[in-house]
Amino acid sequence: MTTHHSFRIGRRVAPVALLCAGVLGISTAASAGLSTGTLAQAPDHPFPGTSAACDNLIKQQTDLGSHNYPDAEVEPYVTADPTNPSHLVASFQQDRWNDGGANGQITDVSNDGGVTWTLASTQPAFTVCQGATPGSTSFFNRASDPWVSYSPDGKTVYQAALAFNANGPAFGGASSVQVSTSGDGGTTWNTPVAVRVDQSFTVLNDKETVTADPLNNLDAYTVWDRLVSPSVNANPTAFTFTPAFRGPALFSKTTDGGKTWSPAKIIFDPGQQNQTISNQIVVEPAGTAKGTLVDFFVLIQNKGGKGNPRAASSVAAIRSTDGGATWSAPVTISPLVDTQVRINGVDVRTGDIIPGFTADPSTGNLYAVWQDGSFSPTGQAKIAFSQSSDGGLHWSAPIRIDQSPGNTPAFTPQVHVNSDGTIGVTYYDLENATAAQPGLTDAFIVTCPAATSDCTKAASWAAGGETRLTTSGSFNMTTAPFARGYFVGDYEGLTATGATFDSFFVMAQPRATAGLTDPFANTAK
Repeated sequence: MTTHHSFRIGRRVAPVALLCAGVLGISTAASAGLSTGTLAQAPDHPFPGTSAACDNLIKQQTDLGSHNYPDAEVEPYVTADPTNPSHLVASFQQDRWNDGGANGQITDVSNDGGVTWTLASTQPAFTVCQGATPGSTSFFNRASDPWVSYSPDGKTVYQAALAFNANGPAFGGASSVQVSTSGDGGTTWNTPVAVRVDQSFTVLNDKETVTADPLNNLDAYTVWDRLVSPSVNANPTAFTFTPAFRGPALFSKTTDGGKTWSPAKIIFDPGQQNQTISNQIVVEPAGTAKGTLVDFFVLIQNKGGKGNPRAASSVAAIRSTDGGATWSAPVTISPLVDTQVRINGVDVRTGDIIPGFTADPSTGNLYAVWQDGSFSPTGQAKIAFSQSSDGGLHWSAPIRIDQSPGNTPAFTPQVHVNSDGTIGVTYYDLENATAAQPGLTDAFIVTCPAATSDCTKAASWAAGGETRLTTSGSFNMTTAPFARGYFVGDYEGLTATGATFDSFFVMAQPRATAGLTDPFANTAK
């Protein structure tokens, strides 16, 4: 959801553009270049008209000044079954609102590595439109921040959501972190478990993720930031200027496959006027630090949060060697130079403070990618990369790895490692934009074969060039949702089927009425 960051819930979207969730597999003959498949539409399921309760709720929120975009899908995430990597599960926001979140989340399943997709026969009831009933712990108006993760034995899929109540165009009201599980590969979903609920106008739970422990079949972890302000009806002004504002990182774990979760606890408090965002746990799968939990995040320090020009940001991590009982002090990976992407002076809402993190399951190397303005003489967004070979204690100097020409912005990166150790990084850029169509946008992937190359060197990434994932043609970002900027997601999805990368991403498509979106998939070998 991410709000101002708090206002990422609030970085909410307005008119949504056609979503092309593209799952796409790519073979990794890096030096010869990658080959992609054909985009295939993945199904969605708009909620208006599905129940009187949902329609009444949409009308109430519309009457309060919000605007809903039925059939608008954004911000997808995807995971692969460790026991059958051709089996993929993806989730995305369905029916995005202009001022934060969506009517619910939709889950799709693929059994052929992303070539074809089907809707889950039941969806997790995170919201009223998804079937939550009065008195349930998920009786909320909206959901955001879909995230999915698979247990190592292939028996449990976890799906997390930020479920909350919006009462008109700004936040205010209850917010929660919810997790649903599936025991049949994402086809049906259990009643969500409330990991944390706050009934408050001065508290916002935000930007949760869930990670199944790759070494323990029944363990999984959720982390998120919890934004606190003494001001009623927390808003961007309050978060920027209130001295008591703070945004600590919270943590909860399950040891029974998601049936129950431990009480949420603060694992890092950055202090007043500071906050974390984009918390995500990666479990060290190998090496001397095997089993260590690493919580990655962006640390926004001093002066009140994102949107305040005095704020200083960095990519950071804390570590736990005892399953989350205790945590280290933060390790700074790199300063982050936050930069705004614009089209003809209008903001594009990107993953500017939402980095991507992953680990190589064989070597245990940790990888981080993020959007950064320090590599361009004009401060345009580019994609930074850093790696750690000692469990996150030390990190290589950041390098630029996108292959976008000149000062073309590159933004919203995601990272994953395939079965042969090749690192893949996806991103959007505007290199095909023209004066007549300045919003033309494409998705790309770059790779580095870590087994044979030094991926801390920019030349290793440049060797294979960039491969275009939007094989149906550029999409026009200016027809995307407008949530404090044109919006297709704070992040996109990337996983792998063996040596093939599977990317699940969003495209804006031309429609008679701006703000409609569709999910698509693509495979390549």
